[in-house]
Amino acid sequence: MNTEKFKIQIYFICVHLRLIKSFFLCFLLSVLCLLPLKSYAEEEGIKEENAPIKITSSRMETQNGKNVVSFMENVVAKKGDMTIYANRLDVYSDKNKKKLIKIIAEGDVRIEKGLKTATGATAEYYDEEQKLILRGNPKLKEKDNLIEGSEIIYYIKEENVTVHGDEKKKVEVTLFPEEKK
Repeated sequence: MNTEKFKIQIYFICVHLRLIKSFFLCFLLSVLCLLPLKSYAEEEGIKEENAPIKITSSRMETQNGKNVVSFMENVVAKKGDMTIYANRLDVYSDKNKKKLIKIIAEGDVRIEKGLKTATGATAEYYDEEQKLILRGNPKLKEKDNLIEGSEIIYYIKEENVTVHGDEKKKVEVTLFPEEKK
């Protein structure tokens, strides 16, 4: 491989890693809104948006011309006290690689923050619409309280949640009253 081509590939990877950091920050902040809870970073006086993001996986791939960076196998993304687990995480950008389009997490997706957990087969984040969608037997759980449906959509700007059911899976909410002390 010639030196110039190698330099271009290294530059491409560096650009994607910078984009991943900013894109994933948007995704994580979106999920933070979905699962609000005071974090360790906040308790220590660190703003959540400035907390470092650590993504680990067995593989990472970039594809020239496709504007996507993929993390595969045993993906774990951590920011503050929130952790996202998935089998695959794809980050899509525009042609100039300067703007996030969407992030898709697939395969046994689990998002944990404190006592709250969101699960599903897939989680999709759309930056322009500021929308997070959980599909594939999605569930939101806090302690024993549980919300289930066929699709859960969180509109970040409006802070609204919509849960859809279908013929196979109706919307189901199980709430337990808090014990009085």
